[in-house]
Amino acid sequence: MCSFLLKLMGLILVPALLFSCATTSLVDTWRNPDKPMMKHHKLVLVYISRSDATRRLYEDVLASELNRMGVTSVSGYTLLPEGKRVNRQILAKGVEKSGADAVITMQTVQVEQRMNVQPGFEEIYPDYWYPGAFPRWDMYGYFDGYSYYEPAYVSTYEVAMIQVNFFDVQSGKLLWAATIRTSDPGNTISVSKKLASIVVHSLIKEGLI
Repeated sequence: MCSFLLKLMGLILVPALLFSCATTSLVDTWRNPDKPMMKHHKLVLVYISRSDATRRLYEDVLASELNRMGVTSVSGYTLLPEGKRVNRQILAKGVEKSGADAVITMQTVQVEQRMNVQPGFEEIYPDYWYPGAFPRWDMYGYFDGYSYYEPAYVSTYEVAMIQVNFFDVQSGKLLWAATIRTSDPGNTISVSKKLASIVVHSLIKEGLI
């Protein structure tokens, strides 16, 4: 009985653990070795996405976190047209209008689907209770000898990579970049908040803001 309960608990807990272990974390960073790191004071934030709703969410959440840290930030959708691809001319016009000295871009660059398999199990009867053996069993004997069977459990989940870039407006050069991984890309609110926290603390550490 104890063995069965442990196995059953494992089957129940697997999906819960997968959900609870959903994480958004920093994979790696890069900084331009040819450019000195100096503080920037006004940023334009651009999340590159075909979904205007997703774009607004990521830009606003990061802007809120930066403004909370005393760094003036402007969500890109307030300067750049929605529903169309942002090209060099559109970006330059928006950045000039904002008076920003840096631009942060964010974009999901890769999504992979992964699978988790929890093996099933079967406890074999000491003897078949049907049909020929059935007369030999009574109620108590049945409960002493019955077995358990559970099928294998298969779950799928997605892992996404988000690229974050920090560009200096004056030189146009990339100063810093980061790759952020999330195992819960569909939960955009949670991911955007965690991403904002990672980006802000990394930029402070690098001396860029």
